[in-house]
Amino acid sequence: MGFVFTDAGGYVDDAVDGLAQGHVFVSSEVDGAAALTSSLQQQISDASIGVAVFSDNAALEASGPEIVSQLAERTGYDTIIVAVGGDLSAGSRVIEPAGEAMRMANQAEGSATSVGQALTETIQSVVAASDQPSPAAGSDGGPLIGVVLVVVALVAVVGVTWGVVRGRRSRADGAGRGLPDEMRAHVAALRALSGEYDAVGARGNGIAAQTGAEIAVIAANVTELFARLGRRNDEQSGIAATEYDDKLRKLTAALDRDYLLDILTHPNLWDDPGGRIDEVRGAVTAVSEELVENIKQVNARRGLQFQVSLDGLIGGRKELRDWERQFDDASGDGPAN
Repeated sequence: MGFVFTDAGGYVDDAVDGLAQGHVFVSSEVDGAAALTSSLQQQISDASIGVAVFSDNAALEASGPEIVSQLAERTGYDTIIVAVGGDLSAGSRVIEPAGEAMRMANQAEGSATSVGQALTETIQSVVAASDQPSPAAGSDGGPLIGVVLVVVALVAVVGVTWGVVRGRRSRADGAGRGLPDEMRAHVAALRALSGEYDAVGARGNGIAAQTGAEIAVIAANVTELFARLGRRNDEQSGIAATEYDDKLRKLTAALDRDYLLDILTHPNLWDDPGGRIDEVRGAVTAVSEELVENIKQVNARRGLQFQVSLDGLIGGRKELRDWERQFDDASGDGPAN
């Protein structure tokens, strides 16, 4: 295959057309499009990888996660990598464990000094992983395996694909635009935890694998919610930040390596491990569903409604209250109520 870069009309449509002609599509809005296209094509060679690179303007049409999902449906590549401005998203149907392609993109974006370098490192990691035998690789031509796999049911319910996680680096000109500082810290913590759960899931723990993917969805949707509030200059952004600061603080405490992750790894060392697991997973589901509803409310220009309280779901555990007090003391906010 060759390569193409064209003027952006409908960004996703242009990318589909471009990827039909070659492995790499780079919008002409991106500086150095021709050189970047050639460089990425050399890295891909004949691997079944499709790469689409856009300016920040593409976010006005669709988010990076949405673009990955659409390109996965409309092209034949095993792995899709997308950059929107400085924000990387990825998914793959052949790389195991679930979420591994996104982890590669996260790691590359966090260490690279440019989008081109981050894309190159991600491609190299995907190529190396694709060379390893995988029991699921290409077995049924199914949908992308990543966090997308776990949120297929959510997509069917809400009609929106939020499941592919954006890159973790937050910059003024990239994914962190419009994200309040307190949310930035929570998103970073959730993405780190998602990777830890993925690692445990890779050793055969199905609950950990599913939870890791669900955490990644929450991190992506927090970013998406505040990005949409920011684009509309919505005065509800401050209210949402206060509400989710409390929710995500409690949720992170429950998901932390000293609580749920340890319970999943060493259930024999905890009393009522099943009940504790159910509590935390119920909280994860509740927060995830509320985020999607809030995004819908922003899209419809309606007032945000917050109906989920984690106090009744996981707030009764003394060890979690102690963790929250320690967190508040360390951050200078004083003891939690």
